[in-house]
Amino acid sequence: MPRDERRHGLPGIEDLTKEQDGVLALPAKGRHLVVGGPGTGKTVVCLLRARRHAAKSEDYEFLVWNHLLHRASRAMFDGELQAETWVRWFWREFRKVVGESVPTVASTGGGWQPIDWEGVERAIQALPESGNEEAGFPSLVIDEGQDMPPAFYDSLLALGFADIFVAADQNQQIREHENSSISELADCLVLEAGDVTRLTYNHRNTYPIARLAREFHTGDPASPPPALPPQRGRTVYRPRLYYVNGDVLSRIGRSIVRHWDQDPRRLIGVIAPSNEVRERYLRAVTESSSRVPLDNGRPRIETFHRCHRPDVQVDRGGILVVNAQACKGLEFDTVVLADIEEHRVDAADPDRARKLFYVMVSRARGRVVMFMKRNANRELEEILPKDDAILHREDLPA
Repeated sequence: MPRDERRHGLPGIEDLTKEQDGVLALPAKGRHLVVGGPGTGKTVVCLLRARRHAAKSEDYEFLVWNHLLHRASRAMFDGELQAETWVRWFWREFRKVVGESVPTVASTGGGWQPIDWEGVERAIQALPESGNEEAGFPSLVIDEGQDMPPAFYDSLLALGFADIFVAADQNQQIREHENSSISELADCLVLEAGDVTRLTYNHRNTYPIARLAREFHTGDPASPPPALPPQRGRTVYRPRLYYVNGDVLSRIGRSIVRHWDQDPRRLIGVIAPSNEVRERYLRAVTESSSRVPLDNGRPRIETFHRCHRPDVQVDRGGILVVNAQACKGLEFDTVVLADIEEHRVDAADPDRARKLFYVMVSRARGRVVMFMKRNANRELEEILPKDDAILHREDLPA
C-alpha cells in the first residue's frame, strides 16, 4: 500500500446507517428527493444508487455541477462511473432528442453564454407528440441538485425523463443565480412533502468542525444542519483564525507542508477566494516543498481551475489548492481557508457569505485553519463566531 494512500471510497452495505439504508431501498423507478446537510452522505447514497444501476446493467447518468466533483466522484466509485457535469450532459442530450443546439442568451462580453431556458421550453413544446418516445431515457442520479436551476428539472420532465434521483441541501447554495430551493425541487419533481427523504447524521466532521460549521447555518428550516456528532472526551483541537501581520505567506506555506509531512496520508485543501490568491498560495506551498527538510519525501501538490483540470487523486494524501466555488462536495482531512478577508459580504444579504463558509468549513474532517488580515473586512467579522471555544483567534506576526 502506498504510504500516502487514504481511506477513500464507498462504504460497504453493512456500514450504512438506517437512514442511508432507507435511501438505498427507494424504488429504482420514479422520482426521489433526498435532503441532507454536509457530511450526511448525500454523495455516498448517490454513488451507491449509481452502482446499483450499473450492477443491473441499467442505463443511467450521474450528474454533478462542476468538473472537480465529477473527478472526485469517479475516484470514489468502484468501476467505471457513467458521470458528467450537468451542463455538458444537457447540451448533448438536448441535441440528441430535439435535433438542435441548446438555445443560449447572447453575451456581449463573449465567452460562456447562459442557457436560454425559455428557448429550451419552446423547442421542446415544438416537438411532435411522438417525437421523443424512442429516445431511450436513462435513469438520472443528480448530486448537489440545489445548484441546477428549476428550469433544468422542468425541461427533464418535458423531454420525458421519468426516473430522477436528486440529493440536495438548500443551505449549500453558493452560486448567486440559477439555484433551486427544496420546495422548487419538490414542485419540479411533483413530490409531496412526505415524499422527501432526509439524512440527518454527520459522518464526516469531528465535533469542533461541525460546531463551527453550524455557526454559519442560516437557520433555513428547509435544509436543517445535521445533528452534531458526539464529543469524544476532552476536546484538544479548536478551529483557528490567524490574523496575519505583514508578509507571512512563505511561513504559511512551510507550515502547510510540514503539516502534511506529519502524516503523508493527509489530504489538505487550501481554499482561496480568488484565482490570484489561489496562485499565490500554490506558489508558496510549492516553493516550501522544495526547500523545507521533510521526512516523507515531497507532497503531491495540485491545483484545479477553469483552464487546468487534471485528474485529481483524492484517494492520495497531498495538497490541493482550489477556488472556493470548486470545493463543493469535496472532503479533506484539513482545510486551510486562505485570505478570507477577500470574501465579499453583502450587507443586504449576509446569508450568501454564510452559505459559502458553511460549505468551506464543512469540507474538513478534522482541522480548519483560517488566515485573515485584521480589520480588513468588518462585515466578515460580523458573521464569524465570537466564542473562543468555537473559533480560537491568534496573531501571526511577520
